[in-house]
Amino acid sequence: MKRSLVRNNLILLLSAFTLFFIVVIIALFYFDRQNQRSMMGLIIDEIELEYINFQGTPEAFITTYQLESNRRITILDTNFLVIADTHDDQLGTDKSNRPELSNLGEVYARRSETVDIELLYIAKLLDDGNYLRVSVPRATQVAAYNQIIWILILTSAGFIAIYYTGLLKVNENLLSPWHKVKEGLLMLSQGKFHLMTLNSPYPEINEILHEINTINLETQEHLKSIESYQLQLNEILNGLKQGVMLFNQNEELVYFNDDAKSFFNLSQDAFMKPSYYAIRDNQIKEAITLSNQQLKSSSFDIRMDGKVVEIKVFHVHAQGLNHTQATVLVLLKDVSQERAMEQIKRDFFAHASHELKSPLTAIRGYAELIEHQVISKEEVEQTAKQIVKQTETMSALVEDMLMLSRLENLKEKAYVSADLSDILSDVVDQLSPMAQSKNILLSIRSMAVKMMCDPIDIQKLLRNLIENSIKYSEPNKKVSIELKVTEEEIILIVADQGYGISPEHQQRVFERFYRVDKGRLDGGTGLGLAIVKHIVLKYEGTIQLKSSLSKGTTITIKLKK
Repeated sequence: MKRSLVRNNLILLLSAFTLFFIVVIIALFYFDRQNQRSMMGLIIDEIELEYINFQGTPEAFITTYQLESNRRITILDTNFLVIADTHDDQLGTDKSNRPELSNLGEVYARRSETVDIELLYIAKLLDDGNYLRVSVPRATQVAAYNQIIWILILTSAGFIAIYYTGLLKVNENLLSPWHKVKEGLLMLSQGKFHLMTLNSPYPEINEILHEINTINLETQEHLKSIESYQLQLNEILNGLKQGVMLFNQNEELVYFNDDAKSFFNLSQDAFMKPSYYAIRDNQIKEAITLSNQQLKSSSFDIRMDGKVVEIKVFHVHAQGLNHTQATVLVLLKDVSQERAMEQIKRDFFAHASHELKSPLTAIRGYAELIEHQVISKEEVEQTAKQIVKQTETMSALVEDMLMLSRLENLKEKAYVSADLSDILSDVVDQLSPMAQSKNILLSIRSMAVKMMCDPIDIQKLLRNLIENSIKYSEPNKKVSIELKVTEEEIILIVADQGYGISPEHQQRVFERFYRVDKGRLDGGTGLGLAIVKHIVLKYEGTIQLKSSLSKGTTITIKLKK
């Protein structure tokens, strides 16, 4: 404020002085012009009178005036040719283009090429038909005017310095009380009361300081009681480990704890603002309105920033921090882990009951055949093999379901550095008997690739892709597997010459339990490619499928290094 007052006063003062100088300079300019005309007119009239009274030629008259070093006198004929000049011996020079000869009686200023100084010129027509031109140095007059301007500048600078000193003193007396007010308010914001002394030379300011002291004292006492209550309330509500919000009858937010603040990224600006200012979810706002209007409680889940949050809304009667009656209590709790585990259980039992029904039915049927001795002893061995096959299908199905649930719901990052080429070799060794049974050639091209990962994920991904390629290829075909690395990503390509996938199935083969007819006949679980997709997503990669019927399938996977 002090700087602003000083700056504004100085700007006003400088503006006034600037205007004053402009007026003075303009006045001096016109005065100088008038003075030049008057002075030069007197000089040329004096020389004209002497020329008229001189008995002799113009050359003789000029010779007489050559002793006058500060005046240059030129006599010209009717054609403006030089007859004689006190400062130039060259005669006959044409001066018709000089402005003083075109406008007789007017004064002109310019630098003379002959004497190389700034001169004032004036010319006059003589009675004998010749022209008389007189010029005098301008330096004397310029020096006088410069002296006047410097006197004005120095006087103004002194006046401004005196005014500035006085202005600082006045501002100090005027603003010093407000510095005390500022200091007192800062101390009050820190919970300390500060008494401001009433020693201003202005009675009006002393009265204001007295009122501020009274207000500060009352505010300090009120703040202490609020702070005590707030500390107790926060300790209790923050210990609940869930968000707590209170709204009044007008659905304005009257209280929120730290957990609620983190849920909605709240600031103090949200205090005493309508619910829509802090909460964007319509379901929560409708529940608050319903609680206010019909005194009803409600409970539901919402998704917020990738988390599942349980919302409970109750109608209450509580006093807010600003003595506003709170009518709605909103509780928020992160139940992501709980809901995830519940979903895992629901998915497992739903899928198990559906997918395990067929093998269980088959096992029961075979067992009843054996129990009732419907089949011969020679067929018992074959029936037992079918039972074993169905149990293996059930085991593989349960294993894939658990793997898929882990990928979808558990986001652990327990990674180690693994060599993918070693994992690929192990998978190929495990699947070699299956490939040999169909006389399928496994062509491997692998680079040494290191990656931070869970080896089980990579093993499952490779096994599912290669096993599918072998399973859905006719005998005597070839499966190509390529593992390579670039500067930014790891690339895995698995290509077969199998049955291929028709276009209408290609967009859905990565869905869980989705199988084309051939896959269903071969007894797959329908989860292999779904697991592959979730492993790729877990490692922030991409997957691309190209396939044509009877021409084979190529799957390309790219993972970040």
